[in-house]
Amino acid sequence: MWKMIHKENAIEGAAMTIRFAEPLSSMVAKRVVRDAESRASDEGFSVKEPLQQIQFQFEPLNADIRQASIAGMVFQHNSLTRDVDGNVALRLARQFVVQPEQIAMQLQRYRGWETEWPASKKMIDPAIAIAAGVVPIAAFRLEYLNRFIYDGDAGDGIVNGLLRRSDFIAPHVFEAPDLFHSHTGRFDEISDAPVKRRLTQVNADLQTLSPPHSMAGNKTLALMLAVEWQFGPPGLEVSSSEVADVSTKYFSCLHDDIHALLKDLIESKFASENNLPQ
Repeated sequence: MWKMIHKENAIEGAAMTIRFAEPLSSMVAKRVVRDAESRASDEGFSVKEPLQQIQFQFEPLNADIRQASIAGMVFQHNSLTRDVDGNVALRLARQFVVQPEQIAMQLQRYRGWETEWPASKKMIDPAIAIAAGVVPIAAFRLEYLNRFIYDGDAGDGIVNGLLRRSDFIAPHVFEAPDLFHSHTGRFDEISDAPVKRRLTQVNADLQTLSPPHSMAGNKTLALMLAVEWQFGPPGLEVSSSEVADVSTKYFSCLHDDIHALLKDLIESKFASENNLPQ
C-alpha cells in the first residue's frame, strides 16, 4: 500500500525563496552575509561555507578545471539523529543561502509550518530588510518535496489510489506500472497589484527500487509542489519597517496555495486516512 514517508506528513523537504529584481552589488551582498553571520549561532547555524562553482577552461595548450569562489554563502544547521542502525549522526536540518540573485531557506527536516516559518523569519527578514533597501523584490516562492512510498507487491503500485487526475499530472502517469516523470507548470495572471502573475509547478517522479529498500519499500513517488508570486516591473519595493508584515503576508498566502494544490492532487480517501489537507 502507499504511505507517507513520515507518520505525521509526507514532506521530505521545503524551500522558501526571495528573488531580487536585479543582483545585489558585492557590497550589499557582503552586508547581508555579515548580518547573517551575526545571527547564525543563536539560530543554530554552526557551519558556514562559501558557495563555489566549477570553471572549465578549454584551450588547445591550456586545458584546466578549477574551483572558484562566487559571491554567496551557505549557513548550515545540523542536528543529531539516529540512523537505521541506531547510531547517532549529524544530519543537515536546514540551510540559509545568500546569493546576489536571491536568498533562500532550505529545510531538510520539516516540523510543521507553525514551527518553521517563525524560525525562518529570524534569518529571512533581516536579509530582506538590507537587500530591499537597495533593490526591489521580484518574487516570493515556496516549494515542498513530498515523498510517498509503496511497500506492497513490487508488480503493483499504480498511483491511481494516491493521485487524482489533474491538469498538473500527465495522463500516462495513471497507467504507468514503473518509472515515470510528469513535470508541468502554469502561469496565472493576477489582477491584485502589485502581484502580476502566479507560477504553479508540479513535478511527479516515480521510481522502482531494485532491490527494495528496507525503509522505502518497492517504489517511491517524489511529488514537488511549488508556487511563486511574481511582481511586475520594477518589482515590489519594501521599506525596512514593512518587511516583517510583508514576508508573513506573502508566505502565508503561498502556504495556503500549496495546501489547495495538494488537495487537488491527492485522492480524498488517501488524504482522509493520512490527515492530509482535504
